[in-house]
Amino acid sequence: MEKFVTVRVVQAFGLDLSLFQFDGELTIAIMFLGADGTVYGRYGSRGDKEAERWLSIAGLRKTMEGVLALHAAGAEGRKGLSGKVGRPPPWKTPEAMPAWKGRENVAPADGSRGKCVHCHQANDGEAWSLRMARKKVPDRLVWAWPMPDALGLAFDPDERASVRAVAPGSAAEKAGFLAGDRIVAMEGQPVLSIADVQWVLHSAEAPCTIEAEVAGGGHRKLALAEDWRRGGDWTWRVLVWSVRHRLLGTQPLVALDAAERKALGIPDGRMALRVKGFPPGWVKEKAKSDLETGDVIVEADGRSDLATESLLLAHLFAEVPPDGTAKLAVLRRGRRETVDIRMRW
Repeated sequence: MEKFVTVRVVQAFGLDLSLFQFDGELTIAIMFLGADGTVYGRYGSRGDKEAERWLSIAGLRKTMEGVLALHAAGAEGRKGLSGKVGRPPPWKTPEAMPAWKGRENVAPADGSRGKCVHCHQANDGEAWSLRMARKKVPDRLVWAWPMPDALGLAFDPDERASVRAVAPGSAAEKAGFLAGDRIVAMEGQPVLSIADVQWVLHSAEAPCTIEAEVAGGGHRKLALAEDWRRGGDWTWRVLVWSVRHRLLGTQPLVALDAAERKALGIPDGRMALRVKGFPPGWVKEKAKSDLETGDVIVEADGRSDLATESLLLAHLFAEVPPDGTAKLAVLRRGRRETVDIRMRW
C-alpha cells in the first residue's frame, strides 16, 4: 500500500465517467491509475446478494502486486492498457444525465444522504435516460458488469484471475478453459483481477469471440452468443427495484417449484411467476396494474419463454415503451385471464 498514492473518491457528483468506469453497486470499487490517467486495472466484484463473496485481502494484495509490476515495466508493461478505457459515455457526469434532472440529491455532497449522487446512479442514469427518450436500452446496461459465472468460469477470490472450476457443457469448457488456468490477458489487455475479466465482458459487443491468454502461453477462444448475458440474474441490483415497482408494481415475484408447475401443467423452462404481493398503496395509486396477489404470470406479450423475473422485468424495461401497455396472461383461481400493465414511466 505504501507504494501507491491512495485517494478516496467520496461523491459521484462531477465524476468524470469517461475515466471512472466501474460497477457502481459494489461494497468497494478500486481503480488503479497512472498519473497520466492510464488505467492499470480494477478491483471489486459482485454478482449476487452476497456483497463480499468475491473480495479478499489476499486477492487485493496480489492484484496490487500485478499493478506495480506493470508500472515498473514502463512502456512495455503498458501495452494493451488503452483497452481498459471504454467507449465515451453519452453524458460525462452523472448530473448531466436527463434522468436525474431536478432530483434534490443531484447536488454537491454536503455529508447527508439527501445531498449525495449515489454511485449506482452513474450506471442506472444512462439506462433510465435512454428509456425516457424512447431509445433502445441495450443488454449491456441491463445485465451490466456480468460475472464470468454466466459463462461457466468460477474464480478463486484469493488469486488474481485464477480459474477455480469450469462448469460442464459451458461456453468456458468449449473454449478449453481448465481449473487452475490463470488468465494473464484478455483481448490483449493485461488481466489482474476478476474485475478486469468483468470489464472485458461488460465491454464486449456480442456476438463475438474473446481471446484469452493463460499463464504458460496457452490461449483460449471464448464464444459469446448474442443473448449470453440473459442467463444471469440482475434482480439484486438497484435498477431492478425501481423497474419492479415502477413498471410492474409488485414485490419480488416467486418462481413456482417443480410440484406447483406439475399441478398447473406448466413445462420446465416456461414462465411461472407468482405475484406474492404489492408495496402498500403502490399498485392502485401508481402502477395502475390489474394484477392480484396469488396470480401466476405465464405469458408476457405472447411470450412464455421469459421464465425468470430477470427476463420478464428486462422485457418490460427494454421492450415496452413509456405510456405503452404490456399484456400478461395469468392463472387466477383456476382460470386463465389477461391483465394489462400500463406503463407510466
